[in-house]
Amino acid sequence: MASSQRSWSLSSLPLDMIEEIFHRTPAESLLRSKPTCKKWYDLIKNKRFIYEHLRRSPGRSRRTDERRFLRIDKTVQIMEPVTRTRSEKPIPHELQPLENIKAMVHYDGLMLCMCSDMESRIVHLALWNPLTRRIALIQPSTRFTTSDYYGIGHGVNKYRDGYKILRFSDRRYDNHHHHHHSEVDFEIYYCETSSWRTLDDAKVDWNVDLTCHGVSVMGNMYWLAHRDVEEEEELESCILGFDFTAEKFMDVCFCPPIFDYNYLSCFGGDRLSLLQQNNDEPSLIEVWVSSKLADDGGDVSFTKYFSVVSPDLPWLHIDRSENASHPVYYIAKNKRIIAWCEGLMDDGDRLPVWIILYEIDEGGVRNQLETERHYENDYVGTFLCGYVYVPSLVPLP
Repeated sequence: MASSQRSWSLSSLPLDMIEEIFHRTPAESLLRSKPTCKKWYDLIKNKRFIYEHLRRSPGRSRRTDERRFLRIDKTVQIMEPVTRTRSEKPIPHELQPLENIKAMVHYDGLMLCMCSDMESRIVHLALWNPLTRRIALIQPSTRFTTSDYYGIGHGVNKYRDGYKILRFSDRRYDNHHHHHHSEVDFEIYYCETSSWRTLDDAKVDWNVDLTCHGVSVMGNMYWLAHRDVEEEEELESCILGFDFTAEKFMDVCFCPPIFDYNYLSCFGGDRLSLLQQNNDEPSLIEVWVSSKLADDGGDVSFTKYFSVVSPDLPWLHIDRSENASHPVYYIAKNKRIIAWCEGLMDDGDRLPVWIILYEIDEGGVRNQLETERHYENDYVGTFLCGYVYVPSLVPLP
């Protein structure tokens, strides 16, 4: 029987069949396969293949198998929530020291990273692919400031036109920075040409929420934003968007009543999710989901997806001194919250920080896994640098 079996290898298959198999293969496995043979190498590095593989990724569908949680501690930690396995990589030297990492935005497997030294007020901007470990520093037109917000996206054809980076400034709380008239408050960076363009007509009537991540969905950026309503003496909240094709801001829709902590994320590849929890009432979590996002920002609204009421719910957001720990989460099938976050536990004279992976549904906490434990005197933590991340082979510009 054994002598009659014919040897078989993947390399003997037609290229179109190999390509279809590779489209269903995780990006990490493809990266390991590149050195196998020249035919595979040429296919895997082909831009058309890379973007088609990306199109079929969980960021564009309801599959969650390839979603990862990425957080920064003393290393780059990547968690696979389904298998509960974690890998670690060194932090790129361009992003060190760790405490300088202030914010990131994820899109297409690329992380747009803002790093700043609070003493020197020097700010760096970098584009990083954690899977391929490639990183590129973005040179400013004049200089970056600690008051800047950033977003990443693309126009109609990213394969042809490449990615764009938005920079705009909010100087409400920047008491240390003197605003020179020559400095630009709104500009776009074109990755394909490494050039900046000023947006002279750009205007924002809202204040971006300082504690809520912006999220890039379908090539456009979205933030939670607020403004005062003088007549009613209350705060009005909305989703502020930026259309990278038209290169203009858009008021997408009003938000549900705001809680103390509000977390914005992508849902289903073409919608937004808003997860909310109050500081004085952690036993309640509400999850809202938007309708499908339109390019012009019109006809979008939020609907309550589900609520969780349980006395055993953890605080997903904790404050340690002046630093706020932001949970990493996504909304999974069957109305489940998958979150990786910090928690403070009383341990006698010491106050350890536990890093816990939670699975929460409408009935409360279903599963939890402690992935590590630190003590505050030797722990820096993620602060605002935890993100849902989908590995990709997208090359840096």
